[in-house]
Amino acid sequence: EDLLDSVFELVDWVADIQTTSSAGALLSPSVARTKDVLKFTDRFMLKSRNTLTAYDASEGALYVLFCAILCLSPQSPKVFAIDNLDQALNPRLVGRLTSKLSSWLQRSSAQRQLLFTAHNPAVLDGLNLADPEIRLFAVERNSDGHTVVRRIELNAELQRLHTSYPLSRLWLMGNLGAVPNV
Repeated sequence: EDLLDSVFELVDWVADIQTTSSAGALLSPSVARTKDVLKFTDRFMLKSRNTLTAYDASEGALYVLFCAILCLSPQSPKVFAIDNLDQALNPRLVGRLTSKLSSWLQRSSAQRQLLFTAHNPAVLDGLNLADPEIRLFAVERNSDGHTVVRRIELNAELQRLHTSYPLSRLWLMGNLGAVPNV
């Protein structure tokens, strides 16, 4: 129950999520569907009209649910990757999702590793670099066009800067690298 609550914290309009095999009243007959359809209960809408399917839910809500299932499902692979984690999410939500990912993975019974890419600086604010399980890498090209991967470690200088600025700001200021000179 508390795991579901941790997902609902990120999608605050959702009061409940279920699956249904009878979405006839909720979906047009012309909409292709699987045997089971996700059904959301919106806590802010009128009770007579507060049931939505995944077809009607926001892309961000579906993405958060996808990430949660990927981290928590026993059937998920031991190592998986998400390209552009920040896609379809507002900047404040993406930072919170990033922090939830690590807690969801740690709660999972299996040892799993998640690799993700992102371009939104707000993603960084959800990372706890003091946690030895969390790693941050800067990926960029050198002057010869070769890809260079460098681990960003929470050293004394970065800790000092981090007391004044969030990681997102430090990245934009160029303190973490991987910012093109455009």
